[in-house]
Formats: sequence, C-alpha cells, structure tokens
Amino acid sequence: MKLRLIAVGRGAAELAGFEARFMQRLQPFAPCTVIELPESKAKQPAQRKQQEASAILGKVGKSFVAFDERGRQMNSMQWSEWFGRQQGDAQLDFVIGGADGLHESVRAAASASWGLSQLTLPHQLVRVIALEQFYRAFSILRGHPYHRS
Repeated sequence: MKLRLIAVGRGAAELAGFEARFMQRLQPFAPCTVIELPESKAKQPAQRKQQEASAILGKVGKSFVAFDERGRQMNSMQWSEWFGRQQGDAQLDFVIGGADGLHESVRAAASASWGLSQLTLPHQLVRVIALEQFYRAFSILRGHPYHRS
C-alpha cells in the first residue's frame, strides 16, 4: 500500500520535524509521499478555491479522501479498520485544501470526506495530524504498542 498526502501550500517550518518523524515511522507499513501544490494567488477566496481545485483534481487518482471540517468524524480505531479493508497494493490519496478550504468540486469528486475535528484547523497542522493518524492506524493494525487507550 502506498499513501499520498496531497496538500495545497507548504508545510510550516515549525512542524517539519513532526512530519519527518511520522513519514519515517510510516515507511515499514506504507510508504507515504507528501505532494505540495501551490496556493493560488487570486484575490478572491472563491477564485483561489477554484484554481486550487483544478490543481488537486489534476493530481489525485480516481478515488481519494478529502479532509474537510464537515466530513465524517472517526476515532483512531475506525481509521485503522478502514485502512485494514484497503487492498495491499492500493495507492491511497488524501487531500488537504488550502487556507480557504476545498472547492465544492473537490468535495463532490472525493470518494470520502473525513473531518479531523469540529474545530477549524490550519492546513499546515492538518498535515501533521493526518500523518500521525496514518501511523497510529497502521500501528493498531500491527499490534504495535504505540497506540494506548
């Protein structure tokens, strides 16, 4: 299984160490690549979201999960069960929108929409949370002691 985290914008320098740590920890379970797409420079939020949507839809596979504050909220065990149901050689794409969120066309094209919190989170922080939860899900599946509850 291969994971791709497709994110609009650059990660925050202050969070780079956390990202690197979880990317490294994920390697034995499922290699993960972070693909950064440029943030739109358009003046209006609607235009920015539309331009970013074009970049996202041009990069994702035919099936992907969109991270969205309105998406389905799941706990770590549910994430791990979902990963456990995926095919061994699958490429799983996950999308993080830019500062203005996702355009409706991306939401509509997504095979699933997951929310990480009812809070609105900065997209740079979502990257770290998603990577940590990917690792946690695989550690649960493999019986690794990382997950304690």
